[in-house]
Amino acid sequence: MNMTEWSKVSEILDEIRAQESILDVSLISRGGMYIMGDPPGGVHHETFAAMSAIIMGAAETTSSELRDSLNKVVIMLAEKDLVLTSAGPKYMIAIALRLNNDVNATMREAREKISRLEKNL
Repeated sequence: MNMTEWSKVSEILDEIRAQESILDVSLISRGGMYIMGDPPGGVHHETFAAMSAIIMGAAETTSSELRDSLNKVVIMLAEKDLVLTSAGPKYMIAIALRLNNDVNATMREAREKISRLEKNL
């Protein structure tokens, strides 16, 4: 991808992050490399990306074994919720949400932006 294409990806990540209930958004490769965005504060980008990819891969394997398709992985933490979802065949995004928000409603609102993101990757 050239700089213009990566700039468009960055703009879409900013649009997702602008949603009221979203704290942070990171673009991660399926192989576990941090690409861009802003992972939750105080974390190592590389460790966060690698562990998120491992969790996503395990969830995809589990859903395949159950003969179903994976929509998203929701990790409910003490201070926030973390959502991992696909962003095309090579990438995924990690979205940190404010606690006590409707995860499904937030992700429905983000879905159109994520679809645009996939088209630009």
